[in-house]
Amino acid sequence: MRAISRFSSLLMPLALAFSISFPAAHANQEKPPSVVASIIPVQLIASDLLDGIVEPEVLLPAGASPHQYSLKPSDARMLTNADVVIWIGPELERFLVKPLSQTSALTIKLLTEEMIHSGEEDVDEHEHEHEHHHEEDHYDEEGDGHDHGGVDPHIWLDPHHALAIADAIHAALVQHFPHLKALLDQNLDRFTASLIQQDRALMSVFAPLSDRGFLVFHDAYGRFIEHYNLMQLGSVTINPSRKPGAKHLGELRDTVESSQAVCVFSEPQFSSAVVASIVAGTDAKVSEVDPLGQNVVLGAGAYQRFLADFAQPFYTCLAP
Repeated sequence: MRAISRFSSLLMPLALAFSISFPAAHANQEKPPSVVASIIPVQLIASDLLDGIVEPEVLLPAGASPHQYSLKPSDARMLTNADVVIWIGPELERFLVKPLSQTSALTIKLLTEEMIHSGEEDVDEHEHEHEHHHEEDHYDEEGDGHDHGGVDPHIWLDPHHALAIADAIHAALVQHFPHLKALLDQNLDRFTASLIQQDRALMSVFAPLSDRGFLVFHDAYGRFIEHYNLMQLGSVTINPSRKPGAKHLGELRDTVESSQAVCVFSEPQFSSAVVASIVAGTDAKVSEVDPLGQNVVLGAGAYQRFLADFAQPFYTCLAP
């Protein structure tokens, strides 16, 4: 309880790289645009920027994984009616490649080469510099739906990248809907200041835990883990749609039994039975993290609430 209290007390007060497509606009420029985000974390950031303007919709429902999703007729209608569609890119939402190539909406793709290689920049630098680049998309429409091509597309889990996402969405919307600029500017300034403050608080609470090893179910948290200098020792699976082999599970159990891993993290989108088998009969703790933020309320501060919810299980499970 003490760990939870300390964590909450620090957090409760609380671009640079993008690619956009500008087809002929089909919306009345004086009306709020109809905005659709591919996944909930992107919707949360967009909802903060669009606070007081419009509430963005989301394509994937709570509990769905972008690695295993297929569009439904209702999804196709949502895309058809959208003025703006925001997605990470084909590395994560491969199922959107063809539909977005046929849409008349403004599309904002967030994962580009600059984003991929910009993880080393300190989050505070966003207070001073804002650069925007357009990159040609490169992807293969064939192959495994979870093949990221060696790229970690879970960019929303690093606050640095969340700031870049916000900058990208802001820049695209201001350019395409200039009558909304004043409110978009105000919302971006609030989002940036609040997230920088929250990031500093998280850095403080995670600093003493850098030597506490853990395992994750799905190898998707690298950007968060590297940003906060945490010690992930392994993952149950890289591709959550494939069952891990017996040899790999045995190696993970050896890691737990040797007390190198004090915690194993599961996810609500996938079965936790395998995780339970790894820790059975050991002192390792099990905790659940939700990288897709399925229970977060939209509006101002939505992403910050998501980040706090995502970070807290790490803190409480790893704390001695």
